[in-house]
Amino acid sequence: MGLFSFVKAAGEMLGIGGSSAPSASALKDKVAELGLQSEGLDVSVVGDTVKVSGKAISQEEREKTAGFC
Repeated sequence: MGLFSFVKAAGEMLGIGGSSAPSASALKDKVAELGLQSEGLDVSVVGDTVKVSGKAISQEEREKTAGFC
């Protein structure tokens, strides 16, 4: 088993990651759950690419949101 296969399998056992990409609404819900503040947050998922747009209240919030998604 390669390193990446191990990390993927370990993540699936811990309930993170997985074989399917999360939905845009699930990502938006998680951002709200984490308390990250933004105006007009829009998240779209196409394949393994996530596009995030909106207006963050600070550079720190912007980086946290982008890093999470």
